[in-house]
Amino acid sequence: MAKEPDYRSNSLLRGLSILECFGHRRAEMTLTEIAEAISVTSSAAYRFVVTLEHEGYLARQDNRYRLAPRAMSLGFRYLSSLDVYDIARLPADALRDETGFTVHVAVLHGTEIVYVYRALSDRAMVSNVPVGSRLPAFSTTMGRVLLSDLTEPELCRRFEGYDFARMSPRAPATLDDLRELLHEDRARGYVAQRSHLATGTLSIAAPLVSRHGRYVAAMNLSGHEMQLTLDEAVIERVLDTARTISSML
Repeated sequence: MAKEPDYRSNSLLRGLSILECFGHRRAEMTLTEIAEAISVTSSAAYRFVVTLEHEGYLARQDNRYRLAPRAMSLGFRYLSSLDVYDIARLPADALRDETGFTVHVAVLHGTEIVYVYRALSDRAMVSNVPVGSRLPAFSTTMGRVLLSDLTEPELCRRFEGYDFARMSPRAPATLDDLRELLHEDRARGYVAQRSHLATGTLSIAAPLVSRHGRYVAAMNLSGHEMQLTLDEAVIERVLDTARTISSML
């Protein structure tokens, strides 16, 4: 069978990979760090960086670069295109106001979740994952909820050859471990547990379900374990908010 031609632009892919290097844990980078991150020479990285800076996607101060407002506008355009973003905001804010804990909303992208909304608590000890953050789905409550809606073939396709880099011994170590947890998650209808990624944080996640019965997003209520308890009343409040949002999708 003849190999299909690859029409992708390598230069565009390099530029996009540079933008993806930045995040809340790496807000600024030097040219050398950017070159190492995308595995090119400094001179090659410089051409991409100069172009991105000239077009308004990167900003430079001294010898360090960070994302510029034009890059942020792309993210907000993506968020504004999601029905779940507009629909979930007010119920999420209301749950935050009622409970005093942070509420997040995320969607599934490949093997990761992408945070698309955050109703931030004003508590001293607060769960705070910025909008746009990407985290491994297998190791997060919202990710587990969303993965539980995948068919078996789709789950296998996404995690074929996947490296389960665990940050907690409680996280699944293999696809078989994950599959067993997802079966329980789907039957339960929510995931409530201590975070595998942030020490001392508890999270309760529930699905946001479309009119066709598919999980289009997930929401969670997150807080420090000294303040948030995983009791039935709190879990039911999260589920009730999820049902409210789902009824409008």
